[in-house]
Amino acid sequence: MKKRAAVLSTILAVSMAATGCGNLAATAPTQEAAAVAETAATKTNAVSDKTDPNSPDYVIELDPQYNVPTDELLKTFPIEYQTPAETELSKKIQNRMLNGFNRWNMGYDAWEHWGEVLYHDDSIYNVNGVKLTLDEYQTAMDMSLKKLDIQMGTFKNMVLVDDWMAIQYDIVNIDRATGEKHPGTTMEFAKFGDYGELGAKVDEGWGGVKNESYDGTMHFQTEEEQKAQKEFMDELCNTKLKDTDNLEEKYPVVYPTTIDTELGKQMKAAILNDFENYNSGYAAWDKWTDEFYAENASLNYKGDDVSLDEYKDIVKDEIGNTSRVRINNILVSEDWAAIHFWTVTTNEDGTKEADNHMQFLHFVQNGDKVQVDNCFMK
Repeated sequence: MKKRAAVLSTILAVSMAATGCGNLAATAPTQEAAAVAETAATKTNAVSDKTDPNSPDYVIELDPQYNVPTDELLKTFPIEYQTPAETELSKKIQNRMLNGFNRWNMGYDAWEHWGEVLYHDDSIYNVNGVKLTLDEYQTAMDMSLKKLDIQMGTFKNMVLVDDWMAIQYDIVNIDRATGEKHPGTTMEFAKFGDYGELGAKVDEGWGGVKNESYDGTMHFQTEEEQKAQKEFMDELCNTKLKDTDNLEEKYPVVYPTTIDTELGKQMKAAILNDFENYNSGYAAWDKWTDEFYAENASLNYKGDDVSLDEYKDIVKDEIGNTSRVRINNILVSEDWAAIHFWTVTTNEDGTKEADNHMQFLHFVQNGDKVQVDNCFMK
């Protein structure tokens, strides 16, 4: 954002200099001076054009290249499991994200300019579990995009509820030095604000889950921010769940959103029961899975397709030492749910470690209950 402001200041300075030269040249009219005057007049007419990058009044959010219509973008970036954008804000958010896909694969400068559209100066982005200011996030992305060419792939989900968005999409990271390709899947949750003429912008977002880059990402924080990050993790590790059979009270959602359909309420109840059975040990969860998952359910765990039995084997190694302790989000749109939650694992030496997880769950009605028949997990 600072870079674009500097560019506009330069344009203004050049424009002022050109106007001064024009006034001097007017004392001795020539064809050249007339041409300069005509050019200056053209620029004057463009001064109030907020969509012209050469205008001092340019507003990047209004630039047509960042505002391609949604219908047109969906032809290029179809959403595999699409749920509707029903409110005006949801439609603005959907369009912003699709335009972001359209602008992404163009290097850091293009990404930074796009960031001026998507974020504001006080935006926060949690990268792999680490809370960064916008400046810190931009610095981290600058370093990443110098090493990697990140190409967007299949757009799987975009769940929009109230002022929240959850998205899932495939990416390919290409090492610029070696050309080696690393495919992956990214999940993000973001809370938006409506900024009038400037459109929908991210107030706070969460991109990806905590991984091996966690400690390295913290180096982008100030010492004070690192201290706050540690305090947040310690708070999670010391979480005490309420001793109650009311699962709505035991697992409150930090950022609650509207769930106003009977199907949606059943879906949330099933998710909370999944948390409770997981925290009750492997025997309880193993029995519960036959009710929670539909027969022949399609499961994807960290980018790999797995059978239910394979997923049970994965969970068997972690359950008992790991508890699900906090739910950030449960977004429900039609028969899809997107959830973001935290777990705490107790290691063999007694130390505790907090991790965040994201899931996209598709539900089907089976008699008087709902079951998951398609699930993506990270």
